[in-house]
Amino acid sequence: MGIVVDPSARFTTTASVVVIGAGGAGAIAALAARSAGADVLVLDRDAAPSGATACSSGMVPAAGTAEQKSRGIADSPQRFSDDIQAKANGSADASLVEALTGASASVLEWLTKQYGIRFELVEGVAPGHSLSRMHALADRGGATLLSSLYSALAKQGVRLEPSADVTDLVVDDAQRIIGVRYKRSGKVESVGCATLILACNGFAGNSQLVAQYLPDVRGLPFAGHEGSQGDALAWGTELGARLADIDGFLAHGAVVLSQRLPLPWSLMTEGAVQVNRDGERFVNEHEGYSESALFVLAQPHATAFMIYDERVHEIGLTMPNYATAVSSGVIKRESLLRDLAEQLGVRREGLEATIALVNALAFDDASDEFGREFRATQMLLGPYYGVPVTCALLGTEGGLAIDGSGRVLRQDGSPFPNLLAAGGAARGVSGDAGGGYLEGNGLLTAIVGGYIAGSTAAAAIAE
Repeated sequence: MGIVVDPSARFTTTASVVVIGAGGAGAIAALAARSAGADVLVLDRDAAPSGATACSSGMVPAAGTAEQKSRGIADSPQRFSDDIQAKANGSADASLVEALTGASASVLEWLTKQYGIRFELVEGVAPGHSLSRMHALADRGGATLLSSLYSALAKQGVRLEPSADVTDLVVDDAQRIIGVRYKRSGKVESVGCATLILACNGFAGNSQLVAQYLPDVRGLPFAGHEGSQGDALAWGTELGARLADIDGFLAHGAVVLSQRLPLPWSLMTEGAVQVNRDGERFVNEHEGYSESALFVLAQPHATAFMIYDERVHEIGLTMPNYATAVSSGVIKRESLLRDLAEQLGVRREGLEATIALVNALAFDDASDEFGREFRATQMLLGPYYGVPVTCALLGTEGGLAIDGSGRVLRQDGSPFPNLLAAGGAARGVSGDAGGGYLEGNGLLTAIVGGYIAGSTAAAAIAE
């Protein structure tokens, strides 16, 4: 894998725009470019493309949508930007945040009007957001969203080649991308292009790169998409691209590891708590799922237990990952806490004392020693539910530096002539630390960022 300088290279086929990666970012980048008239080819190494999007909740945050306005919710890109920067302690790139939040509503509207991919406003306020702005398809889940994008691509005549393992980017003497080489069905093939979009995810699945760039989380098991091998990082580094927010990552402190299944963190905001084997809480569960991972890692055997009640369980059933966990049998239910503790292998006295304290705090609308606020409407009352979970690394938030148009930047800040990036291949909007991830940031950069990159690519060809 590398960069090949060969201005006179010849290719077996050509496309105006080549997209590497067929996850959410790549699919929508291809759709945007094709809608603007470009001839598009998408290459994906998997036999059945999916990307990180298929493993996600499928919920896309957007500000100022028609769905919000119909509910009387007065949101704006500026308010959305403020929430992103508050979570990232002001370290997210301002121009990128502005571009993504500003286009978020129009991208969802475009998908609805042009392709019938209709988003609904999800009930409730996601952790870190100041109001309701998460949108999803009626059939929840990232896999459903991705399937809808693939259907739109097929109708638009976009070529998608699976099992295509890209090995080299071919450039001329001015570092302009002129094509790519890839292996497929045991043969080396090539395609020339006018513009290239990297949408091949981050590097969380590459243990060597994680150890190099994210040494603090190298002890976390990986539960993301296996295609996150750092291909874009390798190509960009060899080209001399600037890296940004490379310390940023997305982890999760409530993962059913056997199924690589992150449970919805919104269960915590609805009243669930986490305890260790002694039945004791150890963190403010409302801080966020990424930063919680290291606290779970510090518990014996890196194991924690989510504890909640029937009310929270019913809310969870509306969320795909939770419904999957229920059907797999990992969720335990008991009328009494003592019986739940025995089922889970948690110290009974500790669990009973913890829930008693939680309910006392909730009754008084008070805060605990960790700073979490409890509400009387969220007291935990039997029957009780519990599930053993662990922590895991899901993805990286740093990557190739891009501008607000999705163009990859050199070390001096100037853009490469015809190289773009979106999704996990590029820097995100979570800043430079694990605690900066605001729920939905991943699909914001994939869906909205992919659209921006695809539109930029098509516009560049038309010039």
